[in-house]
Amino acid sequence: MVKFNVEGAQNVNVSKLIPLQKSLLEQLELMEAFTQTHQKYTQASRERREIECLKILYPATFRTVEEGDLFVGRLDFLPIGFGSVTSVGGVGHYCRFDQLHAFMDRMDEQYDGLYHDRIQAMYDYWLEHDVKTIYCKENLTETTIGRFIDPTYPVLATARLSGMMLDYPKLLDLGIDGLRNQIEREMAKADGPSEFLETGLEALGLFIKTAVALAANVRNQARTKSKQRKL
Repeated sequence: MVKFNVEGAQNVNVSKLIPLQKSLLEQLELMEAFTQTHQKYTQASRERREIECLKILYPATFRTVEEGDLFVGRLDFLPIGFGSVTSVGGVGHYCRFDQLHAFMDRMDEQYDGLYHDRIQAMYDYWLEHDVKTIYCKENLTETTIGRFIDPTYPVLATARLSGMMLDYPKLLDLGIDGLRNQIEREMAKADGPSEFLETGLEALGLFIKTAVALAANVRNQARTKSKQRKL
């Protein structure tokens, strides 16, 4: 296996990053819960592992509405999580080791090393489970293939590790209830249980749970806002 620096540059930020809203301890608790859930479902299907991990992130990682926001939906992308865009988080089940290392340094400074071992344990776990790290271990070579955005190699190991083609017309035509009905019809026709379809229903439920939580957050904030801001 080729050695490479997991904390080296691996993405290009598409916009200026803003500080996370959540406190250091809140971030730690979320990342630990996510890591523990991933570990718990390591032997489960990909669908089950993904939905259980997403339940940890959502709606917890959504930010409160800030002054000037016209839309709800800003997210705190933690050093550990699940995503599809490298510029703001990572691909698949990811760990941004450079960010986690910086997080560890801040925690050590603020809490005199009290949480160091817990963060190190997460760091070590994701060395074996981060999607991009696994991909690099399988594809990098000593002389010809290097990591993404490393200009010292003639070939860069980049690939469409994640992503999706969204069917917006279908969502608008059917809505959440329509999608749920369609999945349930497919479940009725299936030969036995389908975890893919079952977790699809759970994903729609998580979407609804998140939307309700965001709406409640907006209503709570509106109580202290000016009439003009409410409008």
